[in-house]
Amino acid sequence: MYKRSLLSASIVVALTAPVHAEEYSVFDEVVVSATRTEQNKADVSSSIETVTSESINSQMSSDVQQALQYTPGVEANGGGRFGISGFNIRGVEGDRVKIMIDGVQQPAPYNPGASEQRKYANGIEVDTLQVIEVNKGPASTLYGSDAIGGAVMLRTKNPDDLLITDGDENRFGLKSSYTSADQQFKNTLSWAMRKGKLETLLMTTYAQGNETASHSSGEDIEGPDRGATNPADKKLGNVLGKAFYQVSDSNRLGLTIEYNQQQYDEDELNYNGYTIMPGFTYTDNYNKDTNKRFRVTLEQSLGLETSIADSLDWSLSYQDSSTLNKNFDTTPSNGRRLRERDASDVTVQFDTQVSKVLIADSVEHEFTYGFSYLRNNFELENTDYKLDQGTNAPGSTGIPDAEISQWGLFIQDQAFLMDDRLIITAGLRYDSFVSDPSTDEGFTTEYDKNENNAFTAKLGSVYHINDNVAVFGQIGQGFKAPTVYDLYYFYNQGAIVEANPDLKAERSLSYELGLRSQSKNSLSELSTFYTNYTDFINETKTGQQGGKDVFTKENLDEVTIYGAEFSSRVNLDGLIGAPNGSYTRLAVAYAEGEDKKTGDAIDSVAPLTGTIGLGLERESYGTALHIKMVASKNDWNADDNVNAAGYALVDLTAYYRPIDDLTLHAGLFNAFDKKYWLYSDLSGTDHDSKFSKDIKSQPGRNWGLSLDYQF
Repeated sequence: MYKRSLLSASIVVALTAPVHAEEYSVFDEVVVSATRTEQNKADVSSSIETVTSESINSQMSSDVQQALQYTPGVEANGGGRFGISGFNIRGVEGDRVKIMIDGVQQPAPYNPGASEQRKYANGIEVDTLQVIEVNKGPASTLYGSDAIGGAVMLRTKNPDDLLITDGDENRFGLKSSYTSADQQFKNTLSWAMRKGKLETLLMTTYAQGNETASHSSGEDIEGPDRGATNPADKKLGNVLGKAFYQVSDSNRLGLTIEYNQQQYDEDELNYNGYTIMPGFTYTDNYNKDTNKRFRVTLEQSLGLETSIADSLDWSLSYQDSSTLNKNFDTTPSNGRRLRERDASDVTVQFDTQVSKVLIADSVEHEFTYGFSYLRNNFELENTDYKLDQGTNAPGSTGIPDAEISQWGLFIQDQAFLMDDRLIITAGLRYDSFVSDPSTDEGFTTEYDKNENNAFTAKLGSVYHINDNVAVFGQIGQGFKAPTVYDLYYFYNQGAIVEANPDLKAERSLSYELGLRSQSKNSLSELSTFYTNYTDFINETKTGQQGGKDVFTKENLDEVTIYGAEFSSRVNLDGLIGAPNGSYTRLAVAYAEGEDKKTGDAIDSVAPLTGTIGLGLERESYGTALHIKMVASKNDWNADDNVNAAGYALVDLTAYYRPIDDLTLHAGLFNAFDKKYWLYSDLSGTDHDSKFSKDIKSQPGRNWGLSLDYQF
């Protein structure tokens, strides 16, 4: 039974007799995010969800949101003009979930509430991804602040993911796809090469399409009653380059460069004729948005033979992430105008990690410890142009520019006892977090810097009752320092949002208990969780001023979120003699959230969700049927929030491989043309909204095609 991490197992194999080494074989699913080292998923003490590139291709996922749509307890939110806004894990979302691409931390989301600006960490090209790992529950002991609700780790492809031999070779790829929901054509070209000690990869993606359609029943008119999505043109370009050089058997150097650019030009027809206040009736509304992300990472992996380290990994990364939102409109008070909103995050990040395997009293311990440092410069530059008058002036930014620095130290011990049947993992981390705001023409209020620090710890275990059944559990603490947006954001137009620079850091204590079962023909996991949050940051309505609603961020004393999840896959051919390659899948997620002081619901907690899958996988062809069922959402923090009706969706996909290197995929989605809304899109929408909720509906029946040729 393979229990140790890959590092641990390789060391033990090297030091033991060949006959004993036969016990260690690579298990089908290996994860990294649970312990920061490669580990069998069966041996981690918490629930980890993975989506591989094979699943992304078979589901015909055109973005990360679609890639995670059948994953229990996990959702990607947002869409449309501003793209994916972030991830929801077990009812916790936004800046409480850390997002990392190849270990590089992505900036905290910024959403000022108005429709002219957003800044999200969504410059992710799904065709470049090899695997998505979702670490559920607090992950602060491993990844620091912003991981209080979990972590989403996205790992892009490496050269050896595309190369198929151990010798020198070149491997090329072309993937072309079309999706009808947004009329998007996408092409991804790849070239992987190995020559001697050098491996390289180059991937380029270009896509062009239109807006993602709402349901076809929405009215195609101008004004707030518009139900059809605003017409838009979008373009996407992504370039990923990697090079790895094997200096020696124990020394590997790597360089990664990635550039992502997205353009979204929209005619905002639903705002034409909308009056927000006297003198502000909008006409001729349109916008032009550009999102860019550039990153470069230098890394090294060293094998060592010292008393304190068997391996050392370090990386130094630079990332520049920016958005430019150009908003054009005409009003009686201002005439023709342009509101230009420019936001930028520039980050330098350094990480180092050491692993050491020790054997004490016949018990093997794998120690992992390290240090991380991040410095982020966040800047906003807003300019308001009155085009008829030929004038311009600085626009209010709502929050200050700021310099954010954070660093952390962590250590983890994973012990293997009782002939590897019992695995105990303990971790401890210290984090320091500082936000230092500054003033400029767009933000003149001075604030002191905000400083937070915390120790977080976790203790988890896995006990293998036998070769097929294991129980696992974990107790973990979480920590999240308030963001610049949490602390300082203010707004005074259609409503009033007051800043609260005295916010405390959020903290959590989470309990998880689960059961895993694995046999020759089935794999399943049942997990239950209970998380208690203290000083939970929440935006609350505090009253009215001058006829405007007044809101502010405040700390809630205690919030609890609890629930259960189940997932399974059964190979029907081996179990009941069904046709070769047939299988079934089942996933169910249930959660509840409550403000313990008031009894109010937590809006971000998803309703009961279940997915049933039935498929056939063979070498040259296959098909899959997925039915996703979501219960209604009518338990909101605000009584006047629009309820989200329940729904069931049917998706059908198929593939055909006429030759080894060529695969054709086809998919029919929402096959029965169901009209439905995501509950997250309706959160904060009241019954008196002047805009039709139809514009927020999801696409009706749609389809997709793709061709993937690797040679």
